[in-house]
Amino acid sequence: MNETTQLQARFGRFQIDEAQARLDMDGLPVELTPRAFQLLCELARRAGQLVTKEELLDAVWGHRHVNEAALKNIVSQLRQALGDDARESRLIQTVARRGYRFIAPMSTAAAPAAPAPVASRAQPLAGRDAALAALRQALAAAKQGQRQLVFVLGDAGSGKTALVERLVAEAGARVAFGQCIEHYGQGEAYMPVLEALNALCRAPGGAAVVDALRRVAPSWLAQLPWLHDEPQAGDFAPAAGTTQDRMLREFGELIDRVAADQPVLMVLEDLHWSDHATVQLLGYLARRRQPARLMVLGSFRPAELIVEDHPLAGLRQELRLHRLCRELDLESLSEAELDDYLVARLGAPAPESFVRALHAHTSGLPLFVVNVVDELVESGRLQRDGSAWRFPDADGLAVPRSIVGIVERQLARLSADQQRALGAASVAGVEFMHPPLAEVLELPPAELQASLDEAAARLPWLRCVGAAPVAGGGIGARYAFAHATYRRVLYERLAAPQRLLWHRRWAAALASMHGAGAAEVASELALHHERGGEPAAAAAQLSLAASRALARGAGREALQSARHALALAGGRIEPALELDLRLLEAVALTRLHVPCEPEVAAAFERVLALGESDSAAWPGALHGSWWVRFLRGELPAARALAADMQALAERRAEPALRLSGLNAMGLTLMMMGELDAARTQLEAALDAHRELADRLSAARFVQDLGAETSLALALVTWLAGEPRRARDLSAQAAEIAVANRHPISEVAALYVAAMLHALAGEFETVHALTERVYGVIRDQEVPAARSGFAWLHGRALVAQGRVDEGLDEMRATLRTVQALGMGFGLGDFHFHHAEACRAAGQAAQARASVEAGLAIAQGTGERLMLSPLLCQLAQIQADAGDTAAAAESFARSIRTAREQHAVFHELVALAAAQRAGSQAADPARLRELLARYADDASPVIAAARAAACVAG
Repeated sequence: MNETTQLQARFGRFQIDEAQARLDMDGLPVELTPRAFQLLCELARRAGQLVTKEELLDAVWGHRHVNEAALKNIVSQLRQALGDDARESRLIQTVARRGYRFIAPMSTAAAPAAPAPVASRAQPLAGRDAALAALRQALAAAKQGQRQLVFVLGDAGSGKTALVERLVAEAGARVAFGQCIEHYGQGEAYMPVLEALNALCRAPGGAAVVDALRRVAPSWLAQLPWLHDEPQAGDFAPAAGTTQDRMLREFGELIDRVAADQPVLMVLEDLHWSDHATVQLLGYLARRRQPARLMVLGSFRPAELIVEDHPLAGLRQELRLHRLCRELDLESLSEAELDDYLVARLGAPAPESFVRALHAHTSGLPLFVVNVVDELVESGRLQRDGSAWRFPDADGLAVPRSIVGIVERQLARLSADQQRALGAASVAGVEFMHPPLAEVLELPPAELQASLDEAAARLPWLRCVGAAPVAGGGIGARYAFAHATYRRVLYERLAAPQRLLWHRRWAAALASMHGAGAAEVASELALHHERGGEPAAAAAQLSLAASRALARGAGREALQSARHALALAGGRIEPALELDLRLLEAVALTRLHVPCEPEVAAAFERVLALGESDSAAWPGALHGSWWVRFLRGELPAARALAADMQALAERRAEPALRLSGLNAMGLTLMMMGELDAARTQLEAALDAHRELADRLSAARFVQDLGAETSLALALVTWLAGEPRRARDLSAQAAEIAVANRHPISEVAALYVAAMLHALAGEFETVHALTERVYGVIRDQEVPAARSGFAWLHGRALVAQGRVDEGLDEMRATLRTVQALGMGFGLGDFHFHHAEACRAAGQAAQARASVEAGLAIAQGTGERLMLSPLLCQLAQIQADAGDTAAAAESFARSIRTAREQHAVFHELVALAAAQRAGSQAADPARLRELLARYADDASPVIAAARAAACVAG
């Protein structure tokens, strides 16, 4: 207690005796929890005065970042015990958004004395007035709708946390607090953001946030299943293939809506330990143009960004360049700033010799300064002498030179059992729950909680920060070290065998605590198994972590987890797990690179080298290997592998393998110009997907198999003369890709939709669709290398009159594709490039491109665009006056289209021949084919109708 006399008071029918921890009503005891009783005392002690939420949280819990929902719950319990109605309060009055006031008339037996200045909870900030003023200015701008991203930089102990806490205490906004933890590092995507979001939902007014999550951010709600009213086991697992694009968009919309009601201050501490996905989200929020009453405040150690080559370093440079963030660099305190701090803290100036000595001992780090002064006061070496202070001599300043010494001294005040408990707790991280710690220590949970509460009362850096439900319907207390340094000191005191044992026990305790939901803490479990000397168990958990990362669209985190697992295992794991990890590595690479790139191809080859397996990973492995061959333009090899996939699926009765084999064969045959055979395969795939869709894990395939089927069949049916069905299938492919949150498939669906509109001559739509592709690539981890969509974007620019810009983009795309070793779709490129060159009056370039496309069809077997290329050649020949050659080329184009049953290509060739007055024209056949397009008003069909009319 800070007060010299404890509270004894009467109000109404109640009597408080703080010394005896007793509340009586009419002489009979009233049952209250310890926290409710302490809260009542804090309010009654200041009867008639406003007591802010921050003051109550600090007084009762000892930490400002406790969820305010905990305070609200205790107030509710207290009101219930006192018979007080919140709507018509007689005792405890709510002051909206600020705190509470005790309003009952009181008579006190003994009033408490004023606290001594050194014991004040609101301690001054050490030399940070200018930084605090800058933060206040940024927060004020955020409240006016100018979104803010502010970084607070500084080494460990520089006062980042104290500065942030001071701003939070006076924010007047919704506060969402998230902590990045060194233990987890890159392992869990969005971890600090999810923690901050959970805090928002648990705070007063959180029901509105949960409702907003349900309406606009279901992907995020799925990561917080405990927020559902009636959760059932397994109901809220993240949807397979969640894309980072979807997660970013949803979060941006969510936070804008929440901030519209009340300004939001989102605090993310220790970003030097943040995951890549969180960094991507920070960039996304900073680049959003819409006004929002949002301030994101992040802290980090700049030196660690450089040492670890952290992605935040690159984002920081980019945002600074475009003035999308502000930075406050907290350097160590000067002697003058240290002197100012001592005056503010003690109310009197310190001797110059003492200031110099204290600065030398602490290097001016605020964390060290504060702890050293605390230690001096507690030890009595810095004493109040009346209204002044007696400072120790500089030579006798016997205080630790580092926080390690301070921690060691404070630990010495605890019992051996308490020290042992905190040592075991340090193995868990900066925060820990008491029930699993009890399991680790093999102690009764209630006994351990009492011991931890006693330790927290003695230690300034250990706090109880809330509670959470645990298995079996119980409540677990959550504790935290005030700074990672304290945890590290405790951890490093442990002998190596003790660390190993406790890591193993923590793994077992967390698995038991989370039960069926243990996958949610897979990264944490992996760390404990790894540090507990259990590499195979760590690899198994990292496999789950990689799968979860892919499901969230975080390809980089998935790759890191899979590769770390493989490195840990060192070939000493079960074949099925190794296959699964190799596949996760390969698929994760496809989220970062084009599949035909050597690194990706080699990864899939490593999977296949493990040999045929009955593992669920095997279909994805074959599917990925087929994509490598397909994108390289190795059509005969792709066809052979597709046939092997189908044969194996038939032999093993493997539905997912059968579906992927049908898709692979259908797409290969389509590119080879065998459209009827391709359609047979893809129609069968469509039926197979309807039966299998709910059981597929899209995250383990290069493409979502359902989207893959629909987009391929859309192109085939378009060429077969069924434009309406083709457009429906194209839209279906996009819907499946978005619903399953599979980024590569979303890009592919948009690309195929753009292809259809390009064939129809609808270049404004082509431009819009390809712009969307660029947006998806920019906002999520999709390989940035340009391919077919980019040359269609350039073609659309040419159609809009931006000729030079469009042709430059098309040609740059070709160079990129060739450098990547991609052979897929080059016939399509040369067709559109030739068409664009002709529109620009570049006949020689157009002819060269057509001839290059024809050579590709001859050399690789990619015959899908053979008829359009021959039609282009015919038109170039007709323009040059070579009517005989043009007639032959038109005839070959029409004949090729008929052989392929490509109705659309035949119609386009017939219309072009008619316009050129060629002998190959067939007006009757042209009118016959146009009958299939009665309700199609696209430019290409309209031009064909005009040609048919001219023919009479």
